[in-house]
Amino acid sequence: MKKRNSIGAKIASVLAACVMLAGCAGKPKRVDPKGEENLQNQTNVLVVYFSWSGNLQKMAHWISEETGGDILRVTTKEEYPENYDDTVNRAKEEVNNGIRPELNIDLTQEQLDKYDVIYFGFPVWWYDLPMPMWTFLESYDFSGKTVIPFFSHEGSSDGAGSLPTITRLIPNATVRTEDALSIRGKKVKNSEDETKEWVRKVSAES
Repeated sequence: MKKRNSIGAKIASVLAACVMLAGCAGKPKRVDPKGEENLQNQTNVLVVYFSWSGNLQKMAHWISEETGGDILRVTTKEEYPENYDDTVNRAKEEVNNGIRPELNIDLTQEQLDKYDVIYFGFPVWWYDLPMPMWTFLESYDFSGKTVIPFFSHEGSSDGAGSLPTITRLIPNATVRTEDALSIRGKKVKNSEDETKEWVRKVSAES
């Protein structure tokens, strides 16, 4: 009985790790970890995203193309590992211990103040917002801004705890959780039309 329970626990652990990033049917690889900033401040729209496997990078660029918005990739000073399993373990340690990774971005509050609408992108990690995005939200004042989430997942189609976390961390912003875009990680590469149609819809409702 103990052996069976042990096997069950291992299977549950593997399944949880699969959900954490992008599934185990061919483990994903880390994209270039370098940051990306295009802050022209000639628009009131900013697309902010965090991406390890590249899914959110694709989505963010499609949204930027459709809105004409500036773009900012959130990266950490201590890069996440290239290896999937190592990244899973680090992410689990961060969420279990409430670790806020130090970020490697130069956005100032004055720059952020020039944007009214922020598209906020992330993968669902361990059923919540990745901890670097906790750091980001806690580092700025989002008072009066409209924040529209978009995310990838591998089973947590409702975002699990991520959307309530965003709302809790920036209570003075309007977080349009009901309009959040949710796309399964393995389907992102074929979702350009869906993503841009979503942008047109939420923009029309603003």
